[in-house]
Amino acid sequence: MKLIAFTDKTNEDVDNLVELHLPCPRSSRIAIYFHNHLNQLFEIQKVTGPGRKSAWLVDNTIYKDGAVRFISLMDPLFMCLPIFEKAAEDNRFRALDDIFTREHVIIEGDSSEMDIHRLTNIIQKDQLAHICDIKDVGIEVYRLNNDLVLNWLEKKVNRLLVNTSFIKMFEETGLDKEHLKLEAVYSIANYLTREWFIKLLNRLGLEELKEEIGLTEYATDTSPASYFKRTNYDERMMDRDSPAKKKAPAVPRSLAKVNTKGMKALTSFFTKK
Repeated sequence: MKLIAFTDKTNEDVDNLVELHLPCPRSSRIAIYFHNHLNQLFEIQKVTGPGRKSAWLVDNTIYKDGAVRFISLMDPLFMCLPIFEKAAEDNRFRALDDIFTREHVIIEGDSSEMDIHRLTNIIQKDQLAHICDIKDVGIEVYRLNNDLVLNWLEKKVNRLLVNTSFIKMFEETGLDKEHLKLEAVYSIANYLTREWFIKLLNRLGLEELKEEIGLTEYATDTSPASYFKRTNYDERMMDRDSPAKKKAPAVPRSLAKVNTKGMKALTSFFTKK
C-alpha cells in the first residue's frame, strides 16, 4: 500500500490519471509523471521527512513504507526545456513530432520505458511561445530562444515572491529581499539543469551562497524540497495484490513475563465509541 495525496479541481479520481515515464528535467533520470483527460501534466513526489523511519498502521496490518506521495500539477515547459535545448543544437526550426523524439533526450540510467512522444499532445502553442521562436511554414516549427527562456524563468521567480504560501515559509527567518529571491530561485531550480540555474542567477544578479546558514543549495539535501523525491519509474504506484500480513515481532524477554490480563488490544484505541 502507498499513501497518495491528490488535489484536483476537476474532481477527477487518481485512478483516472494516465502514467507517463519521462526524463526528470533536472537529473535526466526517468521518473513517473501523469496526465489527465485535459492533457494536464502532473508530477508525483515522495515525501519522507526528517527523523526516524515511519510506517502506517491500517486495520491490523503494518505497512513498512511510511512515506506520503503528493500528486500536483506541473508546468510542462520545464519538461520541454532540456528537450528543446538539445533539438536546437544545430540552430534549426523543427516540428514538434521531430523534437519530441528519443534522440533529443539525454537520459541517465535505464531508458527502456519512455513516453516522450506523449508530450506532443500535452504542450500547447501558446505555452511554447514563452520559450520558443515559432514559424508557420505550412506547419508550425519551433526553436528554443534562450532570452525568452530567461524572461519566462524570471517571471516564475517574481510570481513565487508574491505567493502567500511561499512568503509564510520564510517570514520568521528574517531573510532580506535578496536572500528571499535566492530561495525562490532554488525552488524553481528543482526543475532546471545546473546550467540554467546558473544562467538564472546571472540574469537576476544573484550569487550562489552555499555556506550561508538558512539558505538552500542547488540539488543538495539541505533544500526543503529534498524531502520531495521524484518517484522512480521502477516503483509501483498501486499495489495489485493485497499486502501480506506482517509476522508479529519477537517479544523481548523483559516483556515476555508481563501479565497482560485485562489489558486492551492496541487496535481498540482506533475503534469508534
